[in-house]
Amino acid sequence: MGSTGDETLRRPSRRTLLGGEGLVAERAQRFLGAVVGALIGDSLGHRVASLGWPEIREQFGESGVTSLEARTEDERMSDGLVMLALSLDGRIRLDRALVRGADPVAELRATYELWTSDSAEASQRAGWLGKHLPQRVRGSGAVDAVAAGLSGRSLNLPEFLYAAIPASSWSQSSREVIAHAEQVCGVLGKSGESVAAVQALAVILQQAVMTRNYVRGFGQVIEVDADEFGSGREELLHLMRAADALARPGITPEQVETLGDGSTPASALAIAACAVQSAATDFDEAMRIAVNHSGNSVVTGALAGAIMGAGFEGLDVIPSHWAEGLSTSAKLVFRLAQDVPAQLGDVPRDDEEWNQRYPFLSETRSDTAMASAASPIHAHERFLGSMLGGAMGDGLGYAIEFKDIEVLRRDYGPAGVTGPVLRQGVARVSDDTQMMLFTLEGLIRAHVARRMKPTDNDPVPEVQHAYQRWYHTQGRDWLTAGGPYAQHLRRPDGWLITNPGLFDTRAPGNTCMTALSNFAQTGVSATPRHRTNDSKGCGGVMRAAPVAVWSNDPAEVFYAAVGTAALTHSHPSGFLSAGVLAVIVHQLIREVPLRESVRLARELLTRWREHEEQLQILDKAVALAERGVVSPEEIAQELGGGWVGEEALAIGLYAVLATDDLRDALLLSVNHSGDSDSTGMVCGNIGGALHGARAIPADWLGTLELRGLVETVAKDALAEFSPGPPTDPGWAQRYPAW
Repeated sequence: MGSTGDETLRRPSRRTLLGGEGLVAERAQRFLGAVVGALIGDSLGHRVASLGWPEIREQFGESGVTSLEARTEDERMSDGLVMLALSLDGRIRLDRALVRGADPVAELRATYELWTSDSAEASQRAGWLGKHLPQRVRGSGAVDAVAAGLSGRSLNLPEFLYAAIPASSWSQSSREVIAHAEQVCGVLGKSGESVAAVQALAVILQQAVMTRNYVRGFGQVIEVDADEFGSGREELLHLMRAADALARPGITPEQVETLGDGSTPASALAIAACAVQSAATDFDEAMRIAVNHSGNSVVTGALAGAIMGAGFEGLDVIPSHWAEGLSTSAKLVFRLAQDVPAQLGDVPRDDEEWNQRYPFLSETRSDTAMASAASPIHAHERFLGSMLGGAMGDGLGYAIEFKDIEVLRRDYGPAGVTGPVLRQGVARVSDDTQMMLFTLEGLIRAHVARRMKPTDNDPVPEVQHAYQRWYHTQGRDWLTAGGPYAQHLRRPDGWLITNPGLFDTRAPGNTCMTALSNFAQTGVSATPRHRTNDSKGCGGVMRAAPVAVWSNDPAEVFYAAVGTAALTHSHPSGFLSAGVLAVIVHQLIREVPLRESVRLARELLTRWREHEEQLQILDKAVALAERGVVSPEEIAQELGGGWVGEEALAIGLYAVLATDDLRDALLLSVNHSGDSDSTGMVCGNIGGALHGARAIPADWLGTLELRGLVETVAKDALAEFSPGPPTDPGWAQRYPAW
């Protein structure tokens, strides 16, 4: 491998918050202070969890509850303690994986999966915690919420915010902490306002541990990193600024309640921030303010305790009398937390006792990989696999797009690239993934609209709107990019547009940019009949796979995919290729064999006028696959370079047909002299739906840019297109319907 590949294929560097010469012990004290503060706040809040402020005052007096009660020895862990324990365990194991060059995200996921398993084997694989934790977490709402998140469903659990405490130790860079917090949220299936709140709390704690001053953390959130947080940040930042203005000595519960009741992540964090700033350096006063109000006293108390404990002298700032009331479960969590600095220091432990204490989970999981692969792949996993697989193929191909195969062989070896080429530690994605996400968002919003008005069965207008939002991310102001939509909206709506990672310009296609500019000026959408250009570039097919969720009827899916592609590409091969891809994915999700899926897509294709060019190369791809894996030169000779729609579809499909697993298919699809990111995208869409998300190499997936965002939007789509879609007001704000 040449020097370029050697330099770029390195794993992300390990820069923990608790490292640094002469700083380990000092920062460890403050990190542990955050944990103990959270345990105290959680316990104190539970004393008044079911009471409003008038009842609290009547029972405890004008000051409210100010101390812990003696606990019994056999109490079950609260949801907050369970969430904190699982996340601390995951943080240790994640770092162990990073040190040994394994996939840290896979290890984190494996940790959460371990604790949601009911099997006796899980306790044996858990290390020392297997002797203490299972009986305490059994029946916990936190375990149920984690299990739901891992499977793509999201259950409301306010204590989910406790995951920010371990996440804060990821790095000394606030932006890296923000990115890591998003990754943790992605593993747990969280999105929206919850993600922004976890990110903000993680930064506050990180800054407090680093600087001894929580005020620095609030400033970092409100001013320095305000634009870095995910969707839901507007409400969060509004409440954080309100908390800053409201904080004062002697603040009353009635004043605190103007920030909300703590039932939302943003209001919980704002109340905690207000309590801490009102109390200055007085831990007891911060606890009193944080829990004595009519709201979610448990979470507001825990967050305030964590912030106070992370600042100043850490553990030493917490009065000793609190320890007397902590439960045995809380003390178990503290014992677990004490192992975090031992792992995250500059020289992490790696002795036999440590290996038995925290055995590698993703490694032991690999021993059962064949059994896992043989287990049924459900439709949800297939769709998630299609979206993640497409993004992974894009990430593989984008780094080598425009490079001749001989250059690839010279730089990376005879086989070309053998894994992601990393830039700044990640496998960057192109406009292909960006537009795939906006397509899926448009479909979700179209379905929300269809629920409101069942006769509205055409998703194309909402997808057009989504594409204009994407066009805005490519350096165009909204008034210019939005066209007729900008006449009704002062700024683009929905939460997807709030993700800053989508505003990077990644070689967008000229055809797409020109077509969307034309719509912005005229307000007239292009269709298969109303054609505005003669382009058959691959920009239409590379974003079409999400349309597979639109309908149970494959013909309707074909029609919708053609309509979305025709918005920018007017040549029949530019939009018919999109229909073929969407139907293949649609069928694979429903467990139809691949060749049968292709056969049905082919049949539907022949019903459309001007299908001959697309049909011819589709048949050539199927025939070429009968020969197995051929050279990049033969692929180019038979199927072209993937620069146009029918060729990109053909190469991506051929790669899946000619191989037995997704890794080989993706590498085959990108190692050629053509449009590698788009052929990789199509291959990943098809292969991910065929083999499921489990087939994407974990070490690759751990480096994928926007992975959390892809997972979130895909899971949101599964929720929206489920038999019982979300109906809460927050969903309508997240995916507003027109």
